[in-house]
Amino acid sequence: MKGALVFIGDELLSGEVPNLNAEVAIGELTGNGFEVAEVLVIPDQVGVISTHLKRIAETYQYLICSGGLGPTDDDVTNQAVAKAFGLPLEENQELSSAICASPVFSHTQELAQKMALLPKGAVPLSRDLSCAGYYLSLSGKLFFFLPGVPHQFNQLLKEEVIPLLLKNFGEISKEYTLVLRFFDLEETELNQFLRSLDFKGKAGYYPEFPELKLVLRLSEKEEGLKVIEAIKKFFPWQLIGEKTLPEVSGELLSRRGLKISVAESCTGGLVSSLITSVAGSSEYFERGLVTYSPESKIELLGVRESTIKEAGVVSFETALEMAEGVRKACKTDIGIGITGFAGPGGGTPSDPVGTVYIALSYEDYTHAVKFQFKGCRRDVQLFAGYTALDMIRRCLVYGSESLSRYRFARGVKEKAFSS
Repeated sequence: MKGALVFIGDELLSGEVPNLNAEVAIGELTGNGFEVAEVLVIPDQVGVISTHLKRIAETYQYLICSGGLGPTDDDVTNQAVAKAFGLPLEENQELSSAICASPVFSHTQELAQKMALLPKGAVPLSRDLSCAGYYLSLSGKLFFFLPGVPHQFNQLLKEEVIPLLLKNFGEISKEYTLVLRFFDLEETELNQFLRSLDFKGKAGYYPEFPELKLVLRLSEKEEGLKVIEAIKKFFPWQLIGEKTLPEVSGELLSRRGLKISVAESCTGGLVSSLITSVAGSSEYFERGLVTYSPESKIELLGVRESTIKEAGVVSFETALEMAEGVRKACKTDIGIGITGFAGPGGGTPSDPVGTVYIALSYEDYTHAVKFQFKGCRRDVQLFAGYTALDMIRRCLVYGSESLSRYRFARGVKEKAFSS
């Protein structure tokens, strides 16, 4: 089942606005067995839009189009759709009434009513008519036109578009789809391994920095289960599962009834943000402290002043005391401590920019790992944040011995935990 995605907007072509909807759409479609054969980004021009829509309608079985449904002069998607398919524009009475009743358009009714002019046969997607968006069924094909606003696009895509596609074309798309996520693994390594298996299906590699997503499409579920077992044996530490690291680490903590606290320096609260991005994280997340300065590490975490003077604020020793300090202060089962040089300034000959020490305190020991990450400041922070979550996962599933197996690891130190 092949289809196309079209994203409309001059702002997307100029780079002024990131195309957040593309990633979401591709992930949802491929995850449900629908192939995305073409992705286009085109300007707000009726002629250009209608030309591409006509060609795509003749080529593919479904189309999802984003953008250009608003009330302003540059929103011309409805006109382009009408031109492409030879359909007249008609006022949708229900949509018109909803626009009249909306306080958002209380002073701009004349402009807003433009949104109620839809191509003949268009069926609105929003059940409460709170946002634009509709679909057309033509010659056994489905064409969806969604708003460009990300949260509206996401909601309609997941709640309306995907169910309609499955209802109409589910039998056609009955191949088995498997989505797996990895951390601390290059896609070339994964590709090479699948080649060695003489894998018969289709494999798609999608880096979602700093994770790696693998989408496998197979004719039989049994073959997929065999591939999973082979991957588990070859990449025991790198395979996260079907969910993201924040979700997987959170589920492990919740399942074991463990509480965690975090002390961050160079990541500036990122780890706490990742943990709490998961619904239900209040079950296992107690507290996060951003101890950026040496003084805050001493005052809030109990890091010894002598440790910072002798070993440095970025060191094994400081990370170990940060993790132990936050665990003791917050009375949690696990404590995480992070300190490093995210860049672009800072660093030393022995600990250059990109050096991050991450410590994990759990049960009777505290382990600190020295990492050398690459990239810009944000890359280093993301690597560090996700690695901290992965250290939780690895420690709980495989034990502390797995912490030295990271490709960016440059050393490990441990000390007994003194409660």
